[in-house]
Amino acid sequence: MNPKTFIGFTVITAIVVAAASFSVASRYSVHKVGLEDKPVLPGFAEKASSVTEIIVQDAKTKLTVKRVGDKWVLADRQGYTASNEVLSDLLLGLSELRLREAKTKKPKLYERLQVEDLKGDKAKSILLTVKSKSGELAKLIIGKINADVAGPSNSGRYIRMPGDAQSWLASGRLDIPGAINKWVEPEFLDVASKRITNVVVSHPDGQKMIVSRVDKEKFKIDNMPAGWKIEYQSDIDNMGDGLDKLELEDVMARGQIKFPADKTIKTEIKTNDGLIMNVNMVDVDDGNFWAELTARTSDTASEAIKKEAAAINAKVSKWVYQLPAHKYRYMSRKHSDVLKDPSKDKDKDKDKDKDKDKDKDKK
Repeated sequence: MNPKTFIGFTVITAIVVAAASFSVASRYSVHKVGLEDKPVLPGFAEKASSVTEIIVQDAKTKLTVKRVGDKWVLADRQGYTASNEVLSDLLLGLSELRLREAKTKKPKLYERLQVEDLKGDKAKSILLTVKSKSGELAKLIIGKINADVAGPSNSGRYIRMPGDAQSWLASGRLDIPGAINKWVEPEFLDVASKRITNVVVSHPDGQKMIVSRVDKEKFKIDNMPAGWKIEYQSDIDNMGDGLDKLELEDVMARGQIKFPADKTIKTEIKTNDGLIMNVNMVDVDDGNFWAELTARTSDTASEAIKKEAAAINAKVSKWVYQLPAHKYRYMSRKHSDVLKDPSKDKDKDKDKDKDKDKDKDKK
């Protein structure tokens, strides 16, 4: 390579390097505009242990959680015990939340980030208020989750302080439970299905469904109507699964939900070791299934089973529980749910014969 060529190559290289450096610097500068790294709630970590009340409100509901001694309770659910782990995670998330990037100040754009004021029933924001005995520690409008934020958690949320036009993207994992069963330990009862030997479902109109175990997996219908046929055996077998790892959807103190005689399904579930569970169930507002439960024992039950029944009653006697739909179905079966009506099959056969006759006439 001659000297002129070498010099020319060096100059070109220098220009390319300078241009690249300028481009990187420009991109970095643009990227950094508006970025912050400050705590959303300065000093909150030191105050978290003094929190006595948390209020979570959206457009339709309001939930108040209070500290009572060393535990948390749901004030709107007559003091039902909340999960300490859930509350600890919430307070930790608040203490670690950091301002990341300034967003819109225009109220008409708040809806996109879900940081609008709670007005009307269409707002998707959450108003979070945190209090101690000395007063309010924090108040935030919480918006959408952003799952692509640089930082240890790789997550963030849009937020805004009430009364402040400026909205923000904050980094940090802040999980705010929605449904009641996310605030508590959802499993409140577990009577293993393998223990169940007999289930009797009594409907308010007098219909009764009685099943009993015949082997390790299957149940049979003890009061089988003559001529009827089982459609799906699994619908009978899972009647023994109603109390297995039973979780609540919602919970209320007894007396808050009514169980009128003309609407209440009464189910008795017996185990192979003498535990007997009585479950009263009612469908409230066409799809909200509530139950009250009571435990007792047979005369031949052991002391261990009697203690189990007493422990169950101590836990459930003050409460009524909203059940998952599938558990309600398991414990509310009737013959028409699991059997084929032979008269309907005959009607279908008659219709088929009529159709065949019509086809012949056309020919």
